[in-house]
Amino acid sequence: MEKSPEQEVFDVVYMKCQQLGYDVYDYLPPEQTAYPFVYVGEVFQQDRHTKSGLFGDVQVTVHVYNDYQKRRETTTMRDRIKHELYKVRNAGSINLTLKRGTGQIFIDDSTTEPLLHGVLELEFTFTRR
Repeated sequence: MEKSPEQEVFDVVYMKCQQLGYDVYDYLPPEQTAYPFVYVGEVFQQDRHTKSGLFGDVQVTVHVYNDYQKRRETTTMRDRIKHELYKVRNAGSINLTLKRGTGQIFIDDSTTEPLLHGVLELEFTFTRR
């Protein structure tokens, strides 16, 4: 069975984060999980169907959590993920291009120790082959 474009994009983002050597989750892991880690989170798809096929956009939010004193490592992780994904041209049954990657970093105080929470918002364009 053919995967949806949304799932193809999620899978390639998850795989690239793993290939970079990061601990990667598709859910927010328990508080005792070692830092840093990557959480591939929200995914949104907007598609359009034409006579010649399916094309559209997919947005993925990638979260990087780290100790609050490791800003440089956190921004480097976020940038490495983004740069690897700019190189991707295919994912399963779709052609894929990362159009835009934007990010932010903020302090997360949801645990007993403050954390850095890096957010990477990725916008891809796809066409079904």
